[in-house]
Amino acid sequence: MSHYNPQGRQKTKIFTVTLLLIAAVSFVIFSPHFERGDPQISFVHKGFWNLSSPLDIVISDNLRLKHYRVTLKNGDELLTLADENTDQPRVTVTLKDLEIKNPPQPTVELTVTATDASFWHFFAGNAVEETFTLAVDRRNPTATVVAHSYGIALGGSALVVFEAQDEHLAEIKVITKSGKSFAAAPFYAENFYAALIGREINDKDYAAFIYASDIAGNQTRVRIPFFSKDAHYRQSNVKLTQSFLEGKVDDLNFAYNKVSGAQNLSLLEKFLFVNETLRNASFELIEQVTTPHAALEPITHFEPSAFAPLFNGARVANFGDRRDFFYDGVNVSHSYHLGLDLASVKEASVKVTNGGAVVFAGDNGVYGNMPVVHHGLGLYSLYGHCTRISVSEGARVQAAQEIGTTGTSGFALGDHTHFETRVQGVAVTPIEWMDPKWIRVNIGKVQDDAKLVIDGRSK
Repeated sequence: MSHYNPQGRQKTKIFTVTLLLIAAVSFVIFSPHFERGDPQISFVHKGFWNLSSPLDIVISDNLRLKHYRVTLKNGDELLTLADENTDQPRVTVTLKDLEIKNPPQPTVELTVTATDASFWHFFAGNAVEETFTLAVDRRNPTATVVAHSYGIALGGSALVVFEAQDEHLAEIKVITKSGKSFAAAPFYAENFYAALIGREINDKDYAAFIYASDIAGNQTRVRIPFFSKDAHYRQSNVKLTQSFLEGKVDDLNFAYNKVSGAQNLSLLEKFLFVNETLRNASFELIEQVTTPHAALEPITHFEPSAFAPLFNGARVANFGDRRDFFYDGVNVSHSYHLGLDLASVKEASVKVTNGGAVVFAGDNGVYGNMPVVHHGLGLYSLYGHCTRISVSEGARVQAAQEIGTTGTSGFALGDHTHFETRVQGVAVTPIEWMDPKWIRVNIGKVQDDAKLVIDGRSK
């Protein structure tokens, strides 16, 4: 016979309700649908804007967004730039090319509001609002060529001195039609700059420009009126011999090809690795160490002495030579020689003509043992195939100091040094930098002429 127990049933109800409440509270606390974090607004700016250059506003949420709005206030005018519903966790609003009917005020206000899809705040979600004040600047920087080398040849160098001004100048450099970029150094007086430029040996459709931009996004580009000079480089056919492939090529493949099975490659495959893969890796390292990674030091005058790295050195290979390699009568590969090969006696002393900072001193694939020196204004010299390097990376060297000795390291058969000059990563003919007259006319005199103009403007 059962007995009705109202007090026990009441306790059971209370216990059940309590469990449900605990479950509900736990769900609210721990469920991502009830997350309590506000959406995040990321807006990177420098306080100035020209109303045209792209500005990105990134809006994100831990769960997902529900709505966002971007407005711009210009005096009494209020523009809605974005007003969207979304279910994405992250959106990017790009502002650019704004058309404002009334002239903009000295400042504009950007207001960004965002609401997420959380059930928090009684299913209304978390909301955030931020306002950013930007000064409006739509004036382009000014840039003027002051003096420049008359011309620049294929594989050659040139100098330009120019004036650039803007109240909020952000970047100044020289750019070329082919996409190369050259840093400029402050020169002689305030707002004046000098840039040393190199032209690649295959850059036939050449043009160079001064480029200046300010922090508001305004840009100026001014053509430098260089005369484009032609230059002719030799082409030679090289027959790959069995002894060459089994000797130097096989040695380099053994030393540098770390791919599994590399030693089982055919002689031709080993040559292609050395002449293409290893050579390209060596070029990449040189471009990296001969491209300035910090601002160039200010200069008042830059005129290096004519380079003469090897006493009584005979030229055994020229700059710009194209070498086509044939194997069993078939053209299998090619390369460009980007320096001068100089030879005298075995393990001759290699000396640096101009002082500077050693930016690299070590092994570099086809170049072998190779020291590299920065002489200032983005001009570098390097010396390949050394038997011994006499300096260490980070050291400063003085004019006439020994930097190494000639040898056969790397992809070299006879004892010599590969002498190369680079202008901000670009290989340029050393012949110009070994000619005192060319240096005087194209580098020194350009600066002297620029100083006359600058001094005349200050009177």
